[in-house]
Amino acid sequence: MPAEGLLVILGVIHWDENGPELLNQWMEAIRPQVITLEFSKYGMTFRGEQGFFYRQRIEEVYNRLKKDNLPCYDNALSMLLSYIEMPYEFEGASQYNAAHDVPLYLIDMDLFSYLRLRGIENLLSVANIERILSEDNEDPLGYEQALARLYFEKGVKAVSYTDEMYVRDRYMTNKIGVLKKYHRGRRFLHVAGWQHLQDPYNLYAPFKPIKVFSYDKALCI
Repeated sequence: MPAEGLLVILGVIHWDENGPELLNQWMEAIRPQVITLEFSKYGMTFRGEQGFFYRQRIEEVYNRLKKDNLPCYDNALSMLLSYIEMPYEFEGASQYNAAHDVPLYLIDMDLFSYLRLRGIENLLSVANIERILSEDNEDPLGYEQALARLYFEKGVKAVSYTDEMYVRDRYMTNKIGVLKKYHRGRRFLHVAGWQHLQDPYNLYAPFKPIKVFSYDKALCI
């Protein structure tokens, strides 16, 4: 078990079907005393207030296409639902919070969540849902898993570190710095998309973090 005061950064694959189980395993292994998430309060509030409405619309279109024997693909359905469902990282951390009374903080920027979600009514119009569901696109999760394995097993950086990621990581590291002063000496777990483990600008370096990927077999200290 990591010592007191450490920061462990767990890189995950968003919307991974194995994600909930892997996250639970890591939380039980790390036993965090504070958890921070790459998730915004705006994103949580939006999904809590409007997620059911959009999910109902998507499922109604999906069921109608199925009933009429029209082309309709499950991987497209999963992709659409990912826009409006609560991420498993939040659900799992919330359950751990309730069971162990561990502080949980959402520390990502509201701005980028707002920019992504403000056009969701157009994205999830009935016509767009029909079009997206009828296209047999490559499974985005499978592609993401392949990219992650290239990075962690071969050292191949197939995903660029964007300006947006830099701005968000700088924001989140500032938040973590404030929280570490407040929760002095406590063991932190920060859960974020695996791409953030790259940290080419060493924004997390002052915390001397332990970085792990959700598919790693063990935590080495």
